Amino acid sequence: MDKAAPKVTITHHPDVRRSLMTQKAYAEGMRSLVLYTASVQDEIAIKEAAGEDAKALHGLNDLLLPIVKGYGSEKGYEQLAQSLQTFGGSGFLQEYPIEQYIRDAKIDTLYEGTTAIQGQDFFFRKIVRDQGAALNTLSEEIKKFLAVGTGGEELAGARDALAKAAVDLEAIVGTMITDLTATGEDVKNIYKVGLNTTRLLLASGDVVVGYLLLKSAAVAAEKLAAGASGKDVPFYQGKIAAAKFFAANVLPGVSTERALAESVEGSLMDLDEAAF
Repeated sequence: MDKAAPKVTITHHPDVRRSLMTQKAYAEGMRSLVLYTASVQDEIAIKEAAGEDAKALHGLNDLLLPIVKGYGSEKGYEQLAQSLQTFGGSGFLQEYPIEQYIRDAKIDTLYEGTTAIQGQDFFFRKIVRDQGAALNTLSEEIKKFLAVGTGGEELAGARDALAKAAVDLEAIVGTMITDLTATGEDVKNIYKVGLNTTRLLLASGDVVVGYLLLKSAAVAAEKLAAGASGKDVPFYQGKIAAAKFFAANVLPGVSTERALAESVEGSLMDLDEAAF
């Protein structure tokens, strides 16, 4: 209330920092997701050029693509809305490019199949048809990373959050497989699966991005411990902060998605169309 107090930048306000760190974590995490998928494609090319079997890598690439498309487009659009909030009303004006970015980005959730289509492709074609082989490969990679404890005590809490989210994600898949298997007994079970496909896709994206952010943070921690200096220090500190923030504020949501997936029932499909 002191009108004589010195003015500060908006980054001194807690909610602005929360929003900016959310944007930073998603932006860096999704960039890592795209590069991770590209690295898998590079490995495929190398193996095939050498005459080696790349079937497992093809499966992993196929699994990651709907996450890149569906999760990346949904969260990209969502974070642009966060960015607009940071600008305030000024961001809605054409004087700033953010309003165009939001309009332009929305198409990403639509072409090559809406997010719902990506979710169905992810579950039915990339998990069920593959008998979970690629998903298991990815899960084992995450478990091996967690087992090593890279990043030390500073990242212990984030690793625990990722481990919990990975377990919850497996439970969501298990619930959907159970419903799919029971469809012969009650057709409503396939509707339950359909009500969870987008949920599974987005929760999978959270887990993979959380994993990749932690990998980056672990490297950053090593660089700081090795004596990084100058501008590198805040850069690496930002990597660690983003991973810890995502683990603390986003990954717990996978537990909520598990609870929702396990409680889904098919009554929505019985509702008269006129009720909508």
